[in-house]
Order: sequence, then C-alpha cells, then structure tokens
Amino acid sequence: MNTSTTLLSQQPRKRRAINACVSCRVSKVKCDGQRPACQRCIKNEAHCQYHDAVKDPTTLRIENLEEEVNILRAGLDAMKGTIPMIGQAGSPGTTLSAQSTTANFAFAPSHTSLATPEANVFATPITSMRPLPQSLTSSHIVPSRTICTAVENGLITWNQASVWFRSFFCGSHYLVPIFCERTDTFESVSSRSAFLFDAIVSIGCRAEEGFSSAIYRRFQSRLREHLTNALIDALNPPTLETVQAIAVMASYSENGFTLIAIALRFALTIGLPDAVDQLMARVSRQLGDNNPEEKELYRLVRVWYGVCNLDLFFSLDGGKLPGITLGTSPRRIRALVKHPERTTVDVRLLSQVELNIIRSNAYNAIVHQYGASLLPENEDLLRSTVHDTTIELSLWLEEWTSIISADSVHDQTSLALSNMHIQYEWALITLHLKALSDSGIENIAIMNDFQRDMVHTAKEAAVRHLHHLLHASSSTQSHHQSSAQVQSDDQPSTYLTTFKWTMDYVWAKCAFSVLLVLKLALLLRDPPCSLILLLRDAHKVLEALKKITVGHISYFQILQVSIEKCESALKENITEREREERDDGNQMGHGGEAVGDGEKDFQGYVPQEFVFEWDFPGLNLRHMPLGWQDLFSDLDNVF
Repeated sequence: MNTSTTLLSQQPRKRRAINACVSCRVSKVKCDGQRPACQRCIKNEAHCQYHDAVKDPTTLRIENLEEEVNILRAGLDAMKGTIPMIGQAGSPGTTLSAQSTTANFAFAPSHTSLATPEANVFATPITSMRPLPQSLTSSHIVPSRTICTAVENGLITWNQASVWFRSFFCGSHYLVPIFCERTDTFESVSSRSAFLFDAIVSIGCRAEEGFSSAIYRRFQSRLREHLTNALIDALNPPTLETVQAIAVMASYSENGFTLIAIALRFALTIGLPDAVDQLMARVSRQLGDNNPEEKELYRLVRVWYGVCNLDLFFSLDGGKLPGITLGTSPRRIRALVKHPERTTVDVRLLSQVELNIIRSNAYNAIVHQYGASLLPENEDLLRSTVHDTTIELSLWLEEWTSIISADSVHDQTSLALSNMHIQYEWALITLHLKALSDSGIENIAIMNDFQRDMVHTAKEAAVRHLHHLLHASSSTQSHHQSSAQVQSDDQPSTYLTTFKWTMDYVWAKCAFSVLLVLKLALLLRDPPCSLILLLRDAHKVLEALKKITVGHISYFQILQVSIEKCESALKENITEREREERDDGNQMGHGGEAVGDGEKDFQGYVPQEFVFEWDFPGLNLRHMPLGWQDLFSDLDNVF
C-alpha cells in the first residue's frame, strides 16, 4: 500500500448532515450541517438558519437507549480494570463489606469457586480481567461521592417514601424475589444503601403513579446516577445491596438483559456462588442451628438464586441461550424449602429456579438438534426431547403443588397455585413452539403429523393459559368451592389485579399469549363458535387490565389491536363460510381453506416488541393452502 493510500484511509469520513440548513436545502446542494453556520453559508456570507425536524417517539427512544448503553459500557470498561480476581487472596472482592451484611460475617471464596456447578457463568472467566494501567494509581482515582437518598435530596418526602416502599412489598417483591420482609425493612434499607432504597421506592412510585409520571422519570435519572457511581467506584467493592438494586432496575427496565448481566458480575465478585456451597454443606450435615452466620448465608443464597432466575427468564424468552448454567438438582433446591429462614416468597423463587433449569436444559437440547425435521432420525431425537421435558414439567407441577399446599404458613396459597399453573402452561407453549421454530417449517398447511401435533399442543396450552389468567381466585375463598363458585363472570381475576406491580416482561407475556391463542385457533381452523368464546375471554382480560393500567402501556395497545384484527379476520371467515354454503362449495372447493385480506393482515401482525425486545416463538406461523394449480403457476418462468 502506498503512502497516499494510507493517508486517505486514515482520514476520517465526512459525516453526512442529518439536517441541512435552509439555504442549502433551497439550493439543493450538500450541507455539512455545522452549527451555528455551515461552510457554504460562511463562504457565501449568507445567513445560515436551521429548521430542526421534530423526532418521532421511536427515534427518541432509540437514542435514549443508545445513550444508556454507552454509559453502561463505559462503566463496565472502567470496572474491568479495577475489580480484583475472584478467589485471589487478600482481594477486596473476597469479603463482604460490613455495609452489605446485617451480621458481622464474612467468607472468602475458594480458588476453585468457578468450577462449582452453580458458578459456571460466562464463557470468558472473570479471573482474566486486565490489571489497572500503570499510570492509574489510587491517587488518581477520585472516590465516588456519597449519594443520599431521594428523601434526603429533597425529591420526595419521608411520608411518600414510606407509602411507596410499602407498595413495593405488596406485589413487586413476588416478581423480584430477592428480599425478606423481616430483614429488608424501611428503616434498615434506608440506613444500609441509598441505591437500594431509591430503587425500591421508585417501583412503588411506578405502581401508584404510573411509569409515565414525572416523579418516576426523575427516579430513573437518580438510579442511573447510582448505577454509574457503582460501576466506576474503584476503591470500594460492590455490596449485596448493590446487586439487589441493579436486579430491581433490570426487572423494570428495557435494558433488563444488560443490567442483570451486571448484577451477575457483581454477585460473582462478592462470591455469592460460594455461599450456596457453604449453606448446602451445613444443611447436609444437619447443622441448621439458625445462627447469625447461617442466616446471612441463606440471605446471600436467596439473592444469588434470584438474580440467576431473572437472567434465565430474560434469556429463555428473549431468544438467547442463558448466560449461566445452574448445574444443580431439584434435591438441592428443595432442601432449602425446609430451612428456618425461608419465606413464602422463597418457595415461589425456588420453584421458579427449578422450572427454568428444566426449560434451559430443553432449549439447549433443541438448539443442538437444529433442523430436526429434515431427517427422520433427528426428528425422533426432537420428539424424545419434547416428550421427556413434558414429563419433567408435569412432575414439577405435581410436586411443587404438594409443597405449596402443605405449607401451613403460606398466606396466599390459592394465588401461588394459580401462578404455578400459568407458568406450567407457558413452559409447554414455548417448549413446543421452540421445537417447531427450529425445524424451519412455518406453513401449517404443509406440516407433517408430528409438527402439526406440536402446534395443537401449544394451542391447547395457550387456551388453558388464558383461562388461568381469568380464573385466578383470591386466597380468602374456600378451597372446597367449585371453580364455578369461586370465579363468577363479574368477579375480577386476582392474578390480573397484580399487574399494578408487574414488570414489562410479564406484560409482554400476557399480550403475546392472548395474541398467540387467537392466531393459532384461526390457523388451525377451529370452529367459529370456539373462536368467539376465545375472543370473549380476550375481551375480559383487556377490560380487567384497563382498570389497573396507570399510564401508557405499549403491551396493552398490542393486546387491543390483536383482538380487533382477530375479530376482523373472524367476520371475514364466517362470511366466506356462509357464501360457500349458499353456493354448495362450488365457488372454492377447498372447504373453507381460502385466506382473505383480513386473515392475511392478522397472520402478518407481529408487533416490533416481539421482534426486537423479545423473541417469543410461534408468531411466524402461517396457513397458506396450496392448490394443485399453484404447483404449475410459475412453470413459464422456469424455462
């Protein structure tokens, strides 16, 4: 390469102006977009004026997300050079700080901690971090300033904080099960960590005021400041409260997958996986004397499993393989159910961890059998994987139902059981549709019997899922009543009322499940009367959520549009069937197989949230019948 070519390659490319000035736009010439005046106007001694276009909400949202990701990446780059290696003797990361523990307890991770099943995290070992540059010594590092709580900062009052803190523990703590109401009290959290306190109060504010409220938006700005300081703080190791706060942020953020990865990184830094081994060793030796050391161990294990569980949720339903592999067994998980420190929320957490391990193992097996429908022997492997996983899911539901039902201190047994059935049906839906999507066949009209059976199984599970959404009863009702007595048509579903505190992820699952059941019922050519009943139930879900929705929820709009498009497709289908009956089927001859414009529109409806944010399987399915004439329609183009 000659010198001139090298110089040209090193020259920065001229950035294209997004908005040209008025003079250049009128003259239809290129504008460099410089402010306050472009080079052309300066050269011509002309007045340079810009008319900035108003950006649409999607563009603004993308720019805000890119800005947040850049901040997080910058913080991670700074953290890579400052966090010591796990297991290194004398490193700050090997001991919990006094701020992060309620008891005077510390433990040092072993040098082989990353070899344990619970700690098989990330393909690149965390111990391979680069050292600090020679020029960056402790004298050059400016300690992060102590950030006070939102109350001390004057953003809200103590009374508001108290109300919103209590609101969080009315529902959100079930979705982010990393807390204990006995330990994480208002006074305790406010004194231990401003970051965690603001995170909890902000979600309570979201539940009561709506996530579009100005006060909640200001909370988000404060939490980003907390997070940035935690990432770039080179002098102090992360604390357990920092991990909890980031997990709360991840649960209610569009960047949940990135944030939960940061929480996992911090959890490894302070050695949480070793707490699992230490606690299990004590449990196996029956040393459960419930002393302060063991109480703290259980608290650490709760947070570790809670963070791992959120990562599994975001990964499995976000179209990505999990970033962690929890190589534990149900026996080890259920051993904690009888621990004196476990709470009712912990029972829910432990059951979810076991469920997600089953789902993760199945997803890994399915991915390794990609293209299973192309070869008979591969299809047999896929069939075996789906069959075995279905049995495991059934055993999970049966055994955990017994555990929860036998729990005499569980004050929300009925709702907990309903939630388990909802998760079970969701696991069945995603299992069969995931196996089907990897086969590469999208058109139901040309599927073989095995593939069509998987679609039918997923549809039936989706129908049951919809019914469970509507018929989750209150715990105050008698368990001996029949389902008809427990849930009347005008009685709201207790499960749907919890959406006041729920995460965007659960909103997305709800909207997707309703859209999916309507689409599959139409694609599989269910009778119109069945579709009408499903539409009626979908309307009930919509009306119930309308009563508790505070502010704009994009997934609520998706749910509404899905119902409208399905109604249009159904009306068109019924009209076509009536026309066939009048004409004795002579006009079409396919037995109701034709696809009209309304159904094409409904079949092609895939909201962008289910493409860019989540990757739920099944929305790519189509029903495009092929007549004999279609086989020869393009013969002229062949020769």
